[in-house]
Amino acid sequence: MTGELSRRAFLTACVAAWGPQALRAIRHEPQAADPLASYKLAWTRKIRWDTVIDFASVPGATNDEKLKNAIALATMKGGGVVQFPAGTFRFTDTIRLVEGVVLRGAEPAVVTRAHHDRYAPPTVFEFPKYEPQLEGDGTDIRKAFKGIYLAEPATASNVGVLNITINRGHIHFADAGASAKFAAGRNRFVVGCVLRNAAVADPNVPNLPAGQKAWQRFTARHHAAINLKSAENALIANNRLPRSGDDNFTMNGYVLTKGRDTITIDGVVFDYDNRPGLLVNHYAIGGAGGMGPDGTPESHPHGFRKGIVIADNFIFNTGRMGIGFCGDGVRCINNIIRMPENLWRPTTTGIAATTGSSTNDNRAIEMRGWRWVVDGNEYTVHRHWAFDKKYKINDGEGLMHEDHVNSTIRDSVLTNNRGNAYLSLYKCAGIDGLLIEGNEIHLSDGKPTTASGAAIYVNADRNTARFPVKRVHIVKNTLKGGGILLRGDPSEKNVIRGNKFVGSEKAKIILQADAEVADNSGLEVEKSS
Repeated sequence: MTGELSRRAFLTACVAAWGPQALRAIRHEPQAADPLASYKLAWTRKIRWDTVIDFASVPGATNDEKLKNAIALATMKGGGVVQFPAGTFRFTDTIRLVEGVVLRGAEPAVVTRAHHDRYAPPTVFEFPKYEPQLEGDGTDIRKAFKGIYLAEPATASNVGVLNITINRGHIHFADAGASAKFAAGRNRFVVGCVLRNAAVADPNVPNLPAGQKAWQRFTARHHAAINLKSAENALIANNRLPRSGDDNFTMNGYVLTKGRDTITIDGVVFDYDNRPGLLVNHYAIGGAGGMGPDGTPESHPHGFRKGIVIADNFIFNTGRMGIGFCGDGVRCINNIIRMPENLWRPTTTGIAATTGSSTNDNRAIEMRGWRWVVDGNEYTVHRHWAFDKKYKINDGEGLMHEDHVNSTIRDSVLTNNRGNAYLSLYKCAGIDGLLIEGNEIHLSDGKPTTASGAAIYVNADRNTARFPVKRVHIVKNTLKGGGILLRGDPSEKNVIRGNKFVGSEKAKIILQADAEVADNSGLEVEKSS
């Protein structure tokens, strides 16, 4: 009753301040359909689709003020949808969503799938453009790089963004951090959105003690276009991250460290696409550098949350990973990831010059946790040229579960994926249940970074010890430009069958574990310890 009285008091205050317009902005639609029903997730029915706040009818002098008022009205009703008509809406500051509130744009009229290059929801959010000043102290980064956040990230549930084109903004549904045991709300989603120029500036650049100039700027390399964390249930689907480029700017006279020296170069780009595309509960779960202990639900419970679906997205990025996730039972399906080739990356940090041993973490999908399903994804990934333009830096994986801050592999699936870079199950300290089936891997960027040259690289061992590899089935895959490696000890119930190598010469199945090997085409078996 107390809550109801406070809501009535709030509504009375709204009417007093805004007049009858406050009431006209609220619609109740008891028969409202769940627009996310096609994903067949029971939790999406908990969203208050039946309560609609008509943004066009909400009073306010600016869009920022109108949206704050709309969110307040939705909160007063116990949650609801702030509905925007088609059109462009300019915001000057970051938007902060609260418990139970969804931002929803007008439905795309013709093209409804984000894989299509003409997908463009007609509701557009515009955030401030960063106008670089390449002298003096430069332009304050606080003037731009806005986005959509949560006011209470530790608790906000039943929140999301649906069918909105966003320019110069990102979506950041984070958690409360390690000190709060990574507390986060539930039932969060980003669906049907287009994000362009979705990056932020790295606050560590410039590094003045290293001799950099105060106007230097660089893209924050760990800040994704969409970063979503949820205690349970997350849907990131049918979003499009197209090529940006129109806001990129080039800096001449850029100072970098090179060993103990400093150098000045031209042509360093602030690249809005040199950032992760989608990060979903992308937690570190284990010891850095593969030193253990490896993550488990007991040691890192936040890394094994359930109900995560990442589906039907299109991601263009020039560097970093397309998709990174962590959880228990994550479904990552039918996504497209595109990365251009022959890019020069003189620095990956904005501070130090690159060498052949540098990395920009260029990979299509990075998996963490147990029981993930990665199916039907298509990707093109390329390595970048280092500072000296003689060597490419050390990355370029396709689909990767590596030892670094990760778990072992348990009952996971890699099926029906198509790409130009290798499948890397890398030194993961134990595998018990892994299906690799129906993938098409045609290496196009030279040999992968492993000495074996394998297109499918499955290695349970680490440099310090051997680890078990069990119930690994590598079947009916098509390979071009690389073979298969399986390594681990002890090993049991492993199968390599029906795989086909396409090429003029035969490739190798490098067996460093016991396995049943049969009916493979164009692949010669090489056994070693």
